[in-house]
Amino acid sequence: MWPTENPWPAMIALVCVAIIFGARFFTRQNISSLIGLVVCLLLAGGCYLLDQFVLTPGEQIIQNVYDLSAAVQRQDVPKALSYFSNQARERDLIKLALRQVKVKDDLRISDTSVTFKGAGSVAVSHFRANASLTVDMVGVNADISYHPSRWEVDWQREGNDWKIIQIHRLHPITGKEVGFLSSH
Repeated sequence: MWPTENPWPAMIALVCVAIIFGARFFTRQNISSLIGLVVCLLLAGGCYLLDQFVLTPGEQIIQNVYDLSAAVQRQDVPKALSYFSNQARERDLIKLALRQVKVKDDLRISDTSVTFKGAGSVAVSHFRANASLTVDMVGVNADISYHPSRWEVDWQREGNDWKIIQIHRLHPITGKEVGFLSSH
């Protein structure tokens, strides 16, 4: 985990140390305690600012998951395909799925996590996507009011971008792999 993934532990520790310096300053009127107090508060603020400006690889992938989900919801095929590597087998399946399945406005992404493999050039994201769907297969429309799904997506760094190389759809409860367009 990168130090900038979560700035709160460092910020809390620095604020605790600042409180100690503040207590020492107010009881002893020691200038070095005041300097320690100010330095700790400035470092805590710096941790927050660093977190706002640095986007780690894990955060990039999670942002890609949200952006891809939005593109799927808008049925924006070119934008959705831009997240896939040219070597990904699912490219044609995505085109087909976006013609047949309409994701409604209640899409909710949760349980996001990213793990890295090898030297950090390959990553696996895991997330849940829950939404209502409209499915149009062979001219028959079906509304599905609530459809939970669970996904595991393999990403590969290509230049400065993370691209999808493989998708695994998992059963929402058991975690076993299921078909991409199956009803579970």
